[in-house]
Amino acid sequence: MTDPTAPEDFDALLREVLGEDYQPPARQNCTLAFPLDKVRSIAELAVAAHKHAIGPGDPDARPRLWWIKGDGTYLMSNGIDNTPNTRDADGTWPHIVYADDWGPDTDPSTVLGGDDLHETLDLTQPLPDGHTLVDMLRAAPDHATRFLLHVAHDDEGMALTMTTE
Repeated sequence: MTDPTAPEDFDALLREVLGEDYQPPARQNCTLAFPLDKVRSIAELAVAAHKHAIGPGDPDARPRLWWIKGDGTYLMSNGIDNTPNTRDADGTWPHIVYADDWGPDTDPSTVLGGDDLHETLDLTQPLPDGHTLVDMLRAAPDHATRFLLHVAHDDEGMALTMTTE
């Protein structure tokens, strides 16, 4: 038996143990689009807030957006601004932005796999390119109208990348 250090070696080991019919989990990909102006607004709310809520898995309180999947899928600011919980004129919460086509009463588990989800998008930690998420949102070109959250996941984990267009 070989040492399963490379993914293909591990898949071969699983076929040996589970039978030749074993297939590795398929990677699923999707892209969620959010209105960029609203994402900028909730990001600025989080950055300007004097207090921040701590979500599951967050090690400390600092400016973040939370990607929530449950009744629809949305981004939410973790900034606590002590204003009354009132809705905007259009009936939406000012600190929540729903993904296009994934508003309330939709079931994102059909394309995003699994049930409820909470992922943290840190606004102030450097991304691989050295900039922060809030920097990326602020520097988006004038013609950009959408914030894109690219999701790739399988049974072993999930990878998120973010862009604007």
